[in-house]
Amino acid sequence: MLVFYFILLAVSFLFYILYQGVFSFYLFAFMAVMPFILFVLTKIVSKKVSISFAKAQESCIKGSRIPVTIRCENKSRIPVPNLMIEVQYFNTLDKQTEKLKISTPLFPRDVQYLTLRLSSEHYGTIKLCLKKAKICDMFKLFRMKAKARDKIICTEAFFTVVPGAIPLENAIANYSEMGLETDEYSKDHKGDDPSEIFDIHEYQEGDKINRIHWKLSAKQNTTMVKDYSLPMASSIIMIVDMDIDRTQTEHMELYDTAVEAVSAISLYLSQNGMSHKLIWFDSIKNENMCVTIKDEDGSRVALDMLLRSGLHGGERPAINNYLNTVDRYKGGHLLYFSAKYDEGLTSVMNDADLAFRYTYMLIGYANEKKEIFDDFADVIGVAPGAAAESIKDLCL
Repeated sequence: MLVFYFILLAVSFLFYILYQGVFSFYLFAFMAVMPFILFVLTKIVSKKVSISFAKAQESCIKGSRIPVTIRCENKSRIPVPNLMIEVQYFNTLDKQTEKLKISTPLFPRDVQYLTLRLSSEHYGTIKLCLKKAKICDMFKLFRMKAKARDKIICTEAFFTVVPGAIPLENAIANYSEMGLETDEYSKDHKGDDPSEIFDIHEYQEGDKINRIHWKLSAKQNTTMVKDYSLPMASSIIMIVDMDIDRTQTEHMELYDTAVEAVSAISLYLSQNGMSHKLIWFDSIKNENMCVTIKDEDGSRVALDMLLRSGLHGGERPAINNYLNTVDRYKGGHLLYFSAKYDEGLTSVMNDADLAFRYTYMLIGYANEKKEIFDDFADVIGVAPGAAAESIKDLCL
């Protein structure tokens, strides 16, 4: 476009020389002063244009395309011939940056929404940043940063890539009679804990005689029976160590496998009314996170928090920190997720009396390649891309 302007300037100059008259002079004068006019107009408009991310969808399933909207507003009375925007985005785990350049006109006193559709091959948090926003005149002689006085130009947006539904049909053991501590009881299912009454109803064939409510039966003049409550102890504990070496070429595949396995088991337990605990190390906060999950919404929230916690290169900080916790919780079944196998770790967990059962979920390891025997725990290899198949025989 710069070349085009000089061609017009040269043509107007030749026209001024070859043709006498006021019009040829005015035309050449106009072309000569045009850069100064465009500079002033571009300078004025650059202070009246604001660019930011509109509220983006917060999460999406891996492989799907998520819409991200950019809001562009021009408060001036002057149109913008060319608004150039550069968007930078990357997964916060692998830091592989991608750039996307957009060019669009912007009408005066108008708000325009631009929708981008992005996707990710791996789980985690995707960060987007409006890296550059520049305004060009019609001949692209001048480029100025859009810098509105009341808006921040380079804003950021985040969305989390989560697993889709992974169907499981695993058996779930009953840990209600193991004396696990809890103050919560199921509101939907009855159980065998006599310390809390779930419901009272008239006697039916098959009801136990020792559950007859004698005082109420005498008042009602009919036999009334008590139903005991079902304790909602977090009988299953899931401890996740994302101790994956970033130098490994397949480190993102291992991360994806761990996320899929944790997500599938947690959601399956939630769907079956099994309260459980999820524990992991947050490398950003530099501390262990412990969440009690009671339903599907709680499972999704916990998974989102896990995905925002990043990888760590330390030696199993999640389980080590938990072992050093004074008031740690004893569960019925402890599932430990890690990409590294430590043959002495399960004996340490057993000595610490963390649970009645232990399962070592070894990420990225295929059972058919090699067998690992452990005296204190079952070892299940979770092969990349085959989380459901790898854990199909696991009794929770």
